[in-house]
Amino acid sequence: MSAPILPTRNLTYGGDWNPDQWPKETVAEDIELMKEAGVNLVSLGIFSWVKLEPKPGEYNFGWLREIMDQCHEAGIYVDLATPTAAPPVWMVRSHPEMLPVNKDGVRLGFGSRQHFCPSSREYRKRSRAIAAALANEFKDHPALVMWHVNNEYACHNPRCYCDVCEGDFQEWLREKYGDIETLNHAWNTHFWSQEYSDFSEIFPPRTMPTLPNSAQELDYWRFSDSQTLKLFQAEAAELRAVTPNVPVTTNFMGEFMYLDYRKWAPHIDMISDDSYPDPALPGAGHQVAFEADIMRGLKGGQPFLLMEQVTSAVQWRPQNTPKRPGQFELWSLSRVAHGADGIMQFQWRQSPGGAEMFHGGMVNHAGKKSRWWNEVVKLGESLSKLSPVVGGRVEAQAAIVMDWDSARARHLTAGPNDSPQDFPGVRAWHRTLWEKNIALDLIGVEDDLSGYKIIIVPELFIDYPEFSARLQDAVENGAHVVVASPSGVVTSTLRAILGGYLGSLSDLLGVAVTDHALHAPDAHSWARPDYNQVDPRVDRITRAVDTPGAVDYHDLEVRSPALLRALDQIGTPRPQPRGGVWGEYVMATKEADQFTDPMWLIDEVEVIAQFAPESDLGGWPAITKRKVGKGTAWYVATNLDSVGRDALIRLLAAHARVDVTGADLPDGIERVKRGDVTFYLNHSDRAVQLAGVTGFDLLSQAEATGHAVIAPRSAMAIMAK
Repeated sequence: MSAPILPTRNLTYGGDWNPDQWPKETVAEDIELMKEAGVNLVSLGIFSWVKLEPKPGEYNFGWLREIMDQCHEAGIYVDLATPTAAPPVWMVRSHPEMLPVNKDGVRLGFGSRQHFCPSSREYRKRSRAIAAALANEFKDHPALVMWHVNNEYACHNPRCYCDVCEGDFQEWLREKYGDIETLNHAWNTHFWSQEYSDFSEIFPPRTMPTLPNSAQELDYWRFSDSQTLKLFQAEAAELRAVTPNVPVTTNFMGEFMYLDYRKWAPHIDMISDDSYPDPALPGAGHQVAFEADIMRGLKGGQPFLLMEQVTSAVQWRPQNTPKRPGQFELWSLSRVAHGADGIMQFQWRQSPGGAEMFHGGMVNHAGKKSRWWNEVVKLGESLSKLSPVVGGRVEAQAAIVMDWDSARARHLTAGPNDSPQDFPGVRAWHRTLWEKNIALDLIGVEDDLSGYKIIIVPELFIDYPEFSARLQDAVENGAHVVVASPSGVVTSTLRAILGGYLGSLSDLLGVAVTDHALHAPDAHSWARPDYNQVDPRVDRITRAVDTPGAVDYHDLEVRSPALLRALDQIGTPRPQPRGGVWGEYVMATKEADQFTDPMWLIDEVEVIAQFAPESDLGGWPAITKRKVGKGTAWYVATNLDSVGRDALIRLLAAHARVDVTGADLPDGIERVKRGDVTFYLNHSDRAVQLAGVTGFDLLSQAEATGHAVIAPRSAMAIMAK
C-alpha cells in the first residue's frame, strides 16, 4: 500500500481554485459550496505570479495565507502551486530575451501563458526564488499537503530555438558525445555535407529548406526535454530543502510525447495527470483507461492523482461537446479503478472571462442551477465511500512496452511513412486488452519483466540490446511475447540497423526483416488529379497497370488452425484479419541471406499467417511464432487490425493461462480489480444485468447477492467479503 495524499486516508476531491480572481463574497460562498460538494483538496496559486509578486522581489502572500486559513478551518487541504507557468509582465518587460523563439526565428509575445524559454537564466533565477519564498512562508501551514510545481510543462513551449538554447545545446552535445567525431558518426553528417569540426558550429534544427537531419532533431527534442526537467528539479529542490516531508508533483498530460515522463517519474513524489478525452468519440472510455494505466505504470504501479479533468465540456476543440449524463462520475470511477487516489478538476469555478471562459468548472456560470452541480455533489458522495481502495494496487498479468524515445524517433524519421504523435501501436494493443477486460501494465524498456505472462512490444522503433536480452530471459521462463512492427529499425542515434531489421530482437524471434513494403493510398494526393485518373476506353498502357499498394490495408491468410479457431470464436462467418498500410518482407534468420522462396519451413519458426496474394507481399509471413524455453515469441509484420489483435490475444491468453472471463461480460461492461475492490463500469446507454456478483457495493452501501443491475453510465464497486 502506498502512502495516502490526505491524512484522513480518503480519496481526494476538488479542483484548481483561483480565489484571487473573485470578490470576497464569492470566496466565502465557494467555501460553503465546497463543503456541500464534499471537496477536501484544492490547488491554489497555479497562475497567480503577479498577485504573489507584484514587483521584483516584493512578495504579497497575505491574501494567500488568508485563503489557506479558511481552507483549514473548513477541513479542506491545499495542493500549493508555484505560479511559474505564467511569468508577470514586469519580468518580460525588463527581460524580453526570456520569451521563447519558435522554429522560424520569431520571438513569441506576452499575453498567454508559458511565455518563457527553458534556458533563460532570468526565468530560472526568478522561478527558484518564488518557490523558495513560498516554501518558507507556508512550511508550517496545517492545510499544506502537497506542492504543485508549474503547470503542464512544455504544453505550449516544448522547444525554444533562441541563441541561449543554441549555446546550451552545444554544451549538452559535448557532454553526451565527448568529441565531434563521435557526433559526426552518430548523426551520419557525411550525408549532405553536414560534417562539423567543432561543437560550436552546431545550430538548433531551425526551419530549413527541406528535410532536416532527423538524428539532430531527435537530440534537440531530448535536449529540450532535459532543459525543462531541470526547471522542475530546480524548483523542487527549493521546496524540498524547506519542507522535506511534503510531496512534490507536477501535472503530466497522458501520452504527451514532448516530455519523456518515464525519465521524469523518478523525480516526482506523486504522479499526477491532466486528462481530457473527447465525449463525442465512442472510444473515449478507452482513452480514460489508457491514460490512467500510463500514469500508474510510471512508478512501478504506485497510485497517481488525476489533477485535471473537466466536469462538462472544454473550450479548445473546434467543436466542444459536453459529457453525457453520468459520464463525469463514470470516467472518474474508471480512473480510481485503474489506480487514481484522487479526482481533481480544472477548475473549481468557471472563469468569467479570458481564454478559458467556456471551459467547464465544478461551479459553472449558472452556479447551482446548472445540471452539472448535481453531478459534482453526487461524485463527491461516491468518492467519500471508496476509502478502502486508497493506496491499493492493480495486479496485472499482461504488460505493454511503451517507449517515448522510440515514438519520437519514428515520428521524426523521414520515412518509411509518417507516424502520429500518439503511440498508435501501443494504443491499439492496449485497446484490445481493455476491450477483453484483461488487466495490464504499461511499462518501459528498463522495467522488470518478471511476473508477466503476456508481454506486448509494439513499434519499438529503436533497437535496445539489453532489453532484448531481458525479453529473451522472460520468454525462456514462460512469458508469451508479441513483437509488432516496426521494431528494431534504428539505433538510439537514428542510424539504420544493418543486415536486417529487428536487430537484437531477431535472435529471440528467429526472423529478420529484409525490407519494408508499405501500401500508400494517399501518397500521391499532391499530384495533378488528371494524371492520376485512368480512362479504360483510351488509356491503352495505364489501363493494364495494377497498383496493389494503393489500398490502405493488407489482407492476410491464416495458416494456423489454432488462430482459425480463435477467429471462429469472434463471429460467424469467420472474420478475415487484416493489416494496415505497414508490411514487411520477413525471413528466418537462418536463411535471411537467401532471398528466395518465402514459404520456408524451419522447425523452430512457425508461419501463423501470411500476406494474401493480392499484395506484392503475397505468400510472405505476416505472423510468426517461435517456441523458446517455456514460452513463445511471436512477430507481427503489419499493423494488425482489431480482429487480428483480438484473435491473437485469445490465443496467447490460452497459452499463458490468463483469465479472459471478463470478455464474456455483457456489452459495455468494464471490469477492473484494484486491491480487494472490483469495479464494474457500465459505459453503455442501457441498464445491464450481471450474474455472480457477490460482496458489498461500496457505492450503494448494499450487499450484492448474485444478481445485479447497473444503470446506464454508472458503476458498482464490490468489496470482497
